[in-house]
Amino acid sequence: MAKLKKTILVVDDDPSSRTLLREILREEGFDIVEAEDGELALELLETKPVDLVITDRSMPRLGGLELLAKMREKQSALPVLVISAYGEETLWGQAIGLGAVDYLLKPFQTEDVLKIVRKALGKKS
Repeated sequence: MAKLKKTILVVDDDPSSRTLLREILREEGFDIVEAEDGELALELLETKPVDLVITDRSMPRLGGLELLAKMREKQSALPVLVISAYGEETLWGQAIGLGAVDYLLKPFQTEDVLKIVRKALGKKS
């Protein structure tokens, strides 16, 4: 029986960040779905089942924390990882308080991304 691939939704308004995450995660065998902001991510989540959401904190229309709050209303068990270029402790407290499983600072290293993604998905690093 074939092992099912895990699908990760990457939400970031920065195309270069989405590309980097897509390359890192596809190399590890994950399927990737992308959205450029939280509004598009919510639309995608209505039709596409995913196993993990990686979202940037700051985006136009609907940022990562707002996305996380809206997701928790419908999909409380879906793991969410918040990424940001800013290391504000209050941000991380808010993200974790809203149910994020972890956070990651930009610029990130491949090993850090994979370690956190595996942890969020319950896999051994």
